[in-house]
Amino acid sequence: MTFFDELSRALSDKGKEAAQKAKETAGVLQLKAQIASEKSKLKELYGAVGVLYYKKHRDEEDNEFQDLFREIGNVLVNVAAMEERVQGMDGSLVCPNCKNVMKKGSAFCSRCGTALVTEEPAKDDVVAEETAIVESDEEEESEAPPKGEPEEDMFVDDVVIE
Repeated sequence: MTFFDELSRALSDKGKEAAQKAKETAGVLQLKAQIASEKSKLKELYGAVGVLYYKKHRDEEDNEFQDLFREIGNVLVNVAAMEERVQGMDGSLVCPNCKNVMKKGSAFCSRCGTALVTEEPAKDDVVAEETAIVESDEEEESEAPPKGEPEEDMFVDDVVIE
C-alpha cells in the first residue's frame, strides 16, 4: 500500500508544481501584454509630441529638424495627391471639416458629423451635356474603330463603384 501512497503523493506534488508553473507562465504573458500596451501608448504619445512640435516649428529657418520637416511636407503632399486621385477614381467624399474620407453618397461625415455637400449638376447642365454627347456621338460614328479593335478608354467610364 505504501507504494500507491507514495505514487499518489508524487503525482499530487507534480500536479501542484505544474499548476504553479502554469500560473507563473500566465502571469508572465499577462505582464508582457501590459508592457506591449504601454509601449503602444508611448509610441502614440511620442507621435503626438512630434506632430505638435512639427506644427509649431515647421516654419523656422534655422532648425536642426528642417530636413525632416521638409521630408514630412513632401510626404503630406504625396498623400494628399494620392487621396485626391482615389477620390476621383471611386467617387468618395472628403469632409471639409476633418478631412475624413467617406464612401460615395454619404450625407454626413462619419467622424465629425458635418453635413457633406455633394455637387449635383443643375438640370440645365445635364440637358446641355446630354445634347453635346448625342451630337458628338453622331460626329464620331465615322471615326469609330473597326469592329474587333476595342477603344483604348472604353472601360474607364464603365467602372461601377459600390
